Amino acid sequence: MNKEKMLKNQWFLTKEEMKIVELFRNNLFGRYTIREIMKSISKKSYSWVFKAVQKLKNLEIIKIDTKGYSSICSLNIGNMLTLSYLSLLEQKKISEKLPLRNIGILVDSVPVKYFTFIITGSYAEGKETKKSDLDVVIIVENKEDAKKVFAVLKNKGELMMPKAHIYAFSKEEFLKMLLDKEENYGKQISRNNIIIFGAENYYLIIKEAIENGFKG
Repeated sequence: MNKEKMLKNQWFLTKEEMKIVELFRNNLFGRYTIREIMKSISKKSYSWVFKAVQKLKNLEIIKIDTKGYSSICSLNIGNMLTLSYLSLLEQKKISEKLPLRNIGILVDSVPVKYFTFIITGSYAEGKETKKSDLDVVIIVENKEDAKKVFAVLKNKGELMMPKAHIYAFSKEEFLKMLLDKEENYGKQISRNNIIIFGAENYYLIIKEAIENGFKG
């Protein structure tokens, strides 16, 4: 095996290894022992999980702290490789149950270059009914862009079936909600979302929030 191929294999995660990353994607603040990870991803081999965790540690995707005799694993959201794999997992979450044609129209209609497009509410939870509306959150660079996005997409969304409710925030507004001590819509979005576009930008905001005290 040549050196280039060896390096590529070191960075590549298998489908099974990705299940560990997905466990943390579903709970960004989760802290798990190796046995808890083993149980959560339905693996019977402790040795396999241990090796997979060590690989993720070496790639700096997860951090390991020792508490007594246990190794406690947590996500290292400060690593760009972590952000890349989290972004890949977002694509996996996009389901055919979503009104993808309508979502595509809305994404194509966003009138700015920098944006993150998020589905939240009942569709993100997988609890939508025939009467459910589609909750769409768009995060953009500044307040002027947020006003522009809302003005363009609001009417489009209201004419769709299911109806799309548009919420547009600047990065600063969204970050402020995450850091607020009170419960708010921003925190709800962070717990229940499907990121259609701009996942890496979203996780960079989450990273900044965590660095400033956000704990979910």
